[in-house]
Amino acid sequence: MNSMTLSSFGGLTLLRQEEQHLAIASQLASCITDRRCKYLVHHSLEEIIMTRIFQICLGYEDVNDCDRNRREPMMKLAVGSEDLDKDICSSATMCRFENSVTEEELLDIQELFVTMFILSYEGKAPSHIILDCDDTNINTYGKQEQTIFNTYYDSFCYMPLMVFEGYSGRMILPLLKPGRRNKTANVFDTLQWLIEAIRAAWPKVTITVRGDSHFCSHELMDWIIGTLQRGIFFVTGLSANNVLMEKPIVGQLTEKVRHDYELFGHPVREFGEFTYKAGSWDYYQRVVVKVEMTEKGGQPNIRFIVSNIRSVEARSLYETTYCQRGKDELYIRQFKEGVKGERLSCHTFNANRMRIFLHGMAYNLMLSLRDRALRDTTLEKATLLTIRERILLTAVSVKVLKTKVVIEYPKYHPMHEELSHALRFYQRAA
Repeated sequence: MNSMTLSSFGGLTLLRQEEQHLAIASQLASCITDRRCKYLVHHSLEEIIMTRIFQICLGYEDVNDCDRNRREPMMKLAVGSEDLDKDICSSATMCRFENSVTEEELLDIQELFVTMFILSYEGKAPSHIILDCDDTNINTYGKQEQTIFNTYYDSFCYMPLMVFEGYSGRMILPLLKPGRRNKTANVFDTLQWLIEAIRAAWPKVTITVRGDSHFCSHELMDWIIGTLQRGIFFVTGLSANNVLMEKPIVGQLTEKVRHDYELFGHPVREFGEFTYKAGSWDYYQRVVVKVEMTEKGGQPNIRFIVSNIRSVEARSLYETTYCQRGKDELYIRQFKEGVKGERLSCHTFNANRMRIFLHGMAYNLMLSLRDRALRDTTLEKATLLTIRERILLTAVSVKVLKTKVVIEYPKYHPMHEELSHALRFYQRAA
């Protein structure tokens, strides 16, 4: 019998095509053992994962939203339901799934993120990648495991480590951590594992590790130099101390910027460099100092960075190479706004680790859709939030015929050209 209904999720057609290209749900499901009684199973792990990721992409980040969307026709089609009269999984099913994943399975999913990052280049090894590292606060509420009060943010929170690729914005790894922010982040083990995993796939790729002073790891610096790791570089902030501040070049630059600022009356910025070895370091490193004088504060602003990059002059290393790490903050903002990555409200820490992985997969899915299907359109550099609002949340009519399902898009859609471009892209790729 023929029937027609309406849906607000017309963009799921595009998400479904991109998900099939990346095979996110099937690869993620392969990391998890289904311990349910097979006679009582109504929804496969792949269907549950796909439902969760699609709902996150559409802005429905709460598990309770599963109940609201159980009868949504486009959602049923997107997750591959053959029977449109059958509801998709409920919030109770989704909650049990998030809390069922074990420590070993979470480690497998962590490795899967790196594998999928490598596969995203489709066999074409890049010549250079940047590991942009940063942490961010995700506020918590209630008695959640391993949530800790952070005095800097004045709240209970988690502080996940986020690693993105600096050129493309692809998420390489979201690693959930407790809320305490130490003076330096203990990231060496994670970065060493990441570098070795990437180098195993791309032996000749040049890798640059970039981050603020929290990611200045003497273990990483000593490992790179001590083991003669060719083609691996780092550039990170370096916290000021009395030894650094007493370097002659720092005093000279400070006097110069004070003089020039008083003379010309406009902001002045100068750079210098020297070699430095802290007591815990095994080797001397190149340190670049920036001294800046502006109308704000009345005192010179002094900042240090440390790097093993020798071929770039001091100003360019600071302004062009190091300061570009600000992109990482934009990627984190997209993660929080575009796929609601802050919604880590489970009680157990492992369930929240699973959640941040799901939100990370949703981020990469939407980013891949933008970079492939919306290339050469006005939305090729759009934020994920813009893509959701202008493309994914598109009203369509769904006609169920005897032999097929027909989806009709509005003729006068504001983004008609971009939507048509994306649909034609997947039609050609099929």
